[in-house]
Amino acid sequence: MLLALLFPLAALAGSPKGIAQTSHLPGGTDVPVTVFPAKGQTLLLWLPSESGLAAAEYRAAAALAKTGTEVWLPDLQGAYFLPVVPSSLQKIPVADVVRLITVAQQRSRKAVYLVTEGRSAALALQAAAGLHKSRQKLRGAILLSPNLYVETPAPGEEAEYLSVASRTKLPVVILQAENSPWKWRVEQLRSHLEQGGSKVKVVLLPGVRDRFYFRDDALPPEQALAARLPELVQNAEKTLEGKR
Repeated sequence: MLLALLFPLAALAGSPKGIAQTSHLPGGTDVPVTVFPAKGQTLLLWLPSESGLAAAEYRAAAALAKTGTEVWLPDLQGAYFLPVVPSSLQKIPVADVVRLITVAQQRSRKAVYLVTEGRSAALALQAAAGLHKSRQKLRGAILLSPNLYVETPAPGEEAEYLSVASRTKLPVVILQAENSPWKWRVEQLRSHLEQGGSKVKVVLLPGVRDRFYFRDDALPPEQALAARLPELVQNAEKTLEGKR
């Protein structure tokens, strides 16, 4: 049994019903986690992107909790004293993310799903693959405009995907911004994920760019869809449950 506990610290200012806690993982790492508790049987573990945890994600978590879906938001960059830059994601130990998933499963006894955006999709899938080896069951992942490229491909060039894209067996919903260069490659990404045995559903988000819900230069359509982020995530989770 994994020995890890969560100890309440304080209520998160500005985030209704969000409770700041610390997850003490085997190995000595303390991970700050903001928990939005709920009475339902579903838990979303929302991993930070390369941009860190956005205010819109906390607001979405609060809204989801009101509908019965529990949400945990771990500050992984803060746990390892890393700057919020893309390269920091590669320095977060995948094994600790696996342990955090297991803590969520054991503590809540709920069905756990991963949620994340952008480059953090790689960390989510790597953790899912690691969890699969331990025979623990993760219910699925919701990936917002995932970036699973080895390097950003130039227009017209063939994309090279990270190996985890084709060696993870996990139900996945991709929420892909339509006004994004990745939109034109999303079917290729789907194919890579399916090679590993993943079941993949792609949902195109019309009229928005990547990071639509936390852009400083968000356009009116992006602001409007950002307000619907809880609904988008909940619908994706219902798809993974087989209820849509």
